[in-house]
Amino acid sequence: ELLFTNSVFQPGNLAIRNAWLSGGIEWNIGNIGHCPTTCDNVFCAVLRDGEGNEFLRIYEFERLKSIFWQVDFHLPEDSKVLISHVRLINPFDCATTAYWWSNVAVPDTGSTRVLCSGKQVFSFTGGICDYERLPYLDAFEGKDLSYPSQATRSFDYFIQNVENRSSTWEAAAYEDGLVFFERSTAPLYYKKLFGWGNHHAGKHWQEYLSDGKGTGYYAELQAGIAPSQVNDKLFPARTTFEWTQCFGGLQCTAEDLFCKDFDKACDYFDGKLDSVISEKDIEALDKKLSRLADIEVNPTDICHYGSGFGALEIMRMQKDKDGTPPATMLFPTDSITEKEKPWLALLETGILPCEDARSFPKSYQISKKWLPHIEASLRKEGGRHHLSLLHYGVAIYETIDQTVVCNQSYNEQTDKEQTELAEKAWLESVALTPNLSAYRNLAILKKQFGDMEKAEEYYDLAISMDNAYDDFALASEYMGFLISVKKYDKAWKLFLALPEYCKQIDRIRISAAGAAVQLDEFDYLEEFFAEDHYDVKEGECSLTDIWFLFCARKMAKGRGIDTADETKMQELLDQAWDTCPPPESIDFRMSFDKKLKYRI
Repeated sequence: ELLFTNSVFQPGNLAIRNAWLSGGIEWNIGNIGHCPTTCDNVFCAVLRDGEGNEFLRIYEFERLKSIFWQVDFHLPEDSKVLISHVRLINPFDCATTAYWWSNVAVPDTGSTRVLCSGKQVFSFTGGICDYERLPYLDAFEGKDLSYPSQATRSFDYFIQNVENRSSTWEAAAYEDGLVFFERSTAPLYYKKLFGWGNHHAGKHWQEYLSDGKGTGYYAELQAGIAPSQVNDKLFPARTTFEWTQCFGGLQCTAEDLFCKDFDKACDYFDGKLDSVISEKDIEALDKKLSRLADIEVNPTDICHYGSGFGALEIMRMQKDKDGTPPATMLFPTDSITEKEKPWLALLETGILPCEDARSFPKSYQISKKWLPHIEASLRKEGGRHHLSLLHYGVAIYETIDQTVVCNQSYNEQTDKEQTELAEKAWLESVALTPNLSAYRNLAILKKQFGDMEKAEEYYDLAISMDNAYDDFALASEYMGFLISVKKYDKAWKLFLALPEYCKQIDRIRISAAGAAVQLDEFDYLEEFFAEDHYDVKEGECSLTDIWFLFCARKMAKGRGIDTADETKMQELLDQAWDTCPPPESIDFRMSFDKKLKYRI
């Protein structure tokens, strides 16, 4: 076994949709962060190459960027490597942007060493973006960061291909000489190493994501098409990106892998890797697999269904005469479910169906390509109602310019116009039929522009709706808002009035603790800190922040100090940080440095 394989299914709140698990290999497309389909269904088909070998194709339509993607997995009988061939397709007449990282979890034994074909790296670990040379980073003075276990806090670095090699590689070496490696062709040039850090909170993260017995320690070897994970890549109109990535294992001499000279160890493995799959080998393989990637999927080839949005998008493309659907992916119309049916009706009738205001929207469309259809529905008899106006506002508000990379996409005037149109649509939506979703969106809008009083008014209107507790998300979000504006008493009263099932939601309990600590509700906090908590995002310090404030306020009470005295309370907070270690079960800090807490 070459990878870290998790023995349990333990999703955590580390991805875009609060669903991510450690172990194996993940393929991420879409926006910055883990893929929206991390724990969702995608299409799978079993195909055959020209030599009779079966291979697996996984594919989907990516709705955020309007990209079709497929990954072909090949493992012929005589192959020394598992081969993946990725193809991204932009079939439209306008540019978009692409984002892709494949992430490999490998065991970290405490002695694992990571070798790579590049030495220059971008590092964000020191609080700023540094350009440095491996194996040392300024943020970890004297530590050889080719060993993930030497890091005293969570870290990552992005390896650049400054030598312009035609393929790049990254590898994890073990004490017995076994090496896991991955090698890839352009444009998958960039590599990354991520580690949780050799401190008890970093270990706690890994134990929490696995079976909790200390067997879940791992590091991530990653590969992407842009220099870092805060970058995306311009994807021109009617263009295909594709590359080949190979994964395998190789037995080497441990003495050479673990020699003190990092460059020498990398050069040694570079030569050994050539004996398994050289640059020429993977380039030839890439050309061969590109032809196999042209094989079309037939209905009988599909062994698992993804979403119906691919089929829906192809219908829209055909109706609008917008681009050519990829022939290598099949999206059967029977994949369309209740989530897609409102949009199918919009295509077929020109009107977006209205639904009971008590129900939540089944799905959204934020693509510019769907906006004209929503606008046309608003102009038709029976098509202008609370739900179509809600969707129009969302589509307008969320639309960004995908023809440029993300750091160039913001335009202040465009943003102002979009915001005003969205607000106007949502105000009309609630004027026609009061509904939770539009009130909530108006609250978010006001919060974004600093009008907290008006945001609170809209949240109050949303939480007063009959369906306010049909989904716990609104109560969770509103409690977080009230904590952020220091309305602790109101947040606590809201918590006490919630339905019982809402009170058991971990994110709501965390928010309630944020209010309780300010109100000296120590009984709740004692119970809270004895519980396991799971709804914590990577880099979030809320649990330990509440703990230190809890300890500081207890000190203040015992010493007769007024908690309104900010100077005294800061002194007590600093004392609590240094003398009151939090229970390990709540410690998810990325760093123990107060100035580098990895806040989100």
